Amino acid sequence: MRKYWTILIAVLLILGAPAHANEAKEAGASPYARLETLTVNLEGLTQYLQVNLALKVAKPEIGEAIKEWNPVIRHELILLLSSQKGEELATLEGKKKVMAAIKAAVNKILKLDDKTGVTDVLFETFVIQ
Repeated sequence: MRKYWTILIAVLLILGAPAHANEAKEAGASPYARLETLTVNLEGLTQYLQVNLALKVAKPEIGEAIKEWNPVIRHELILLLSSQKGEELATLEGKKKVMAAIKAAVNKILKLDDKTGVTDVLFETFVIQ
């Protein structure tokens, strides 16, 4: 009888392994959502800005929402970035200011705040020319 229980427990553990693998995969989902490259003319039309952004999100599900809202998010970010001045963006303070504005704009679209939605904005590339 003891041998029977040992085999039964072993079978249950084997059958339960895929469920644990899926949970581990979901737990390992990226806390970042990357956007495609954005290129905009800056205010004054004599310079342009090209950036690649990664948005740090509170939960992986927010990354999926960002994918769904991608056209609206890109539109708002193009409007936001194209209203900036190159000399302001060249400073650290200017970059931090636009990071906060990007976070606020995306969270407004998603109807979330900076604790439940986008928690940080990271520049992967940032070129003013």
